This record gives sequence, structure tokens and C-alpha cells, in this order.
Amino acid sequence: MAYAQSEADTPIHGLFSPEGVRLDLPVAGPAPRILAYGIDVIIVDLLLVLLFVVLFASFPIARFFEKWLQAAFREATQNVRAGRTGPASIGGLEGLLVAAFVLVQYSVELGYFIFWEMVTNGRSPGKVVVGLRVVRRNGLPIGFRSSVVRNVMRIVDMLPVDYVVGLVSMVVSASGERVGDHVAGTIVIRLDRPEPALPIAPGAESTALVLTREQLARIGPRELQLIRTTLRRASSLSEERRAPLLDEIAETMRARLDLNELPSDRGAFLRDVLAMAERYSHRESD
Repeated sequence: MAYAQSEADTPIHGLFSPEGVRLDLPVAGPAPRILAYGIDVIIVDLLLVLLFVVLFASFPIARFFEKWLQAAFREATQNVRAGRTGPASIGGLEGLLVAAFVLVQYSVELGYFIFWEMVTNGRSPGKVVVGLRVVRRNGLPIGFRSSVVRNVMRIVDMLPVDYVVGLVSMVVSASGERVGDHVAGTIVIRLDRPEPALPIAPGAESTALVLTREQLARIGPRELQLIRTTLRRASSLSEERRAPLLDEIAETMRARLDLNELPSDRGAFLRDVLAMAERYSHRESD
């Protein structure tokens, strides 16, 4: 793993694919992550309001809570009047209510982030708006265990108040990781400024590629990411460096698909494989 600065001075998380190709993932800095989290907090607060409305609309629960609150407040008031514990009685009651509210808020927030990261492969609504995604440090989609760990660790990141620990960790970390990311082995990358894909040269020869369903089924998320990253990276390289890179990845895909030979235009071949695999993946998910 490595940290570097691109031409746009954007933090980069560098890793190598199993084929030995370097992949550069643009890391999200504190500013976009704070913005995304702010959007998510607003949604979480609305969910909390809805939750309390639903709970208090349920008469048995509302009646029980009302009786408990009245009894607790009456006991605290009597203690104060009797001079047994002083004003600390009411303070203790207030602390208990605050603790209960914080626990409920933390539980809702925890479930919120885990749910969205699992459903959308690492993108909460706030991250979708800002253009971010949570992935594992090896570039693969986040898993359930990693999502649970990184979100449970928010209780550490938010210390002592307003995510101070998490913010400091992001600033000093090479890949912009808060404590939860360090423990879970995840990073947050930017999707709002993707690198340009390899342009199709005018008059480029058609590969006339035909793949069977069995061949397309061999292309998974790892292969799709490898092709996309290769095409994007190749667009910024000189011809001397671009050709060997395209040759290497095209040969890897040829072996993966069990093809007899490769067309002369390696870039067109990879683009065709990517387009066909994406169409197949969309059909299978529908």
C-alpha cells in the first residue's frame, strides 16, 4: 500500500491487483466525509422523530413510559424536599433520560449505516449525494463484518465530542482513515471525479467479440474493477507504457475467458469485455 499525490493533489490509496497491476483509488478527505455524514445525521434525526412518534402512538408503551417518568420525577422531588440527596436527584434523572436517548440514537445510527452499506455496497444516502463509497483496503466491496466493526467503532471516533478523535485520525492517516476504518480495514474513496476512460480512437477496429454465458459468468467484481481501472490508468500513460499494460491485462482476460487468441486492438478488446460483462451482470441482477 502506498500514498501519493496525483496531478490534482488528490490523496491516492495505491494497491496491487493479483495480476500485479497497480490500482490507484482516490481517497476522500475530511471535508466531503463531514458533508456526507451531515446529510446522514439529518436523515437519522428524522428517523428518530418518526420512531418516537410511532412509539408514543402505541398507547400501552406511551402509558407505561408516562407512568415511569411521573414516578421517577415524583421520587426525585421528594428526595430533594426531604434533603436526602439534594438537587443531584433531579440531575440523576436528567442524566438517565439523556443516556437513554443517546443509546437509542446510537442504535438507530448504527443500524442505519450498516443497512445502507450492505444494500448499496458501501454507500449511505449521504455518500451517494457527495459521491463517496466505503471499500476494503484491497479495493473489494465492504462485507458485513467490516461494516459492523467500522460502525461500532464510531463510539470511539466521536470522542470526546463531535468526532474529534475521528477527525484527527483522518487528518494524520495516509489514506484518510478514522479509527473505525483502521480497525475494520476499510477506506472511503471518491466517485465524484472519476478518471477518464481510455478514449476510442476514430476508426479503431472492431473486435467482433462473442462470449457465451458461461464465459461471462467467470467475470466477477474483481475482474470488472481490474478492467475499469486499467482503461482509466492507460489513458494517462505514454504509448510505450500503455501498450505493455493493455497487453498484460488483455492476456489475463484471455486466459480467464479461455479464448484462443486476442485481437490486435487490446483496448477495444477490454472495452468490449467490460460492456458485455456489465450487461450480463445487470440482466442477472434483474
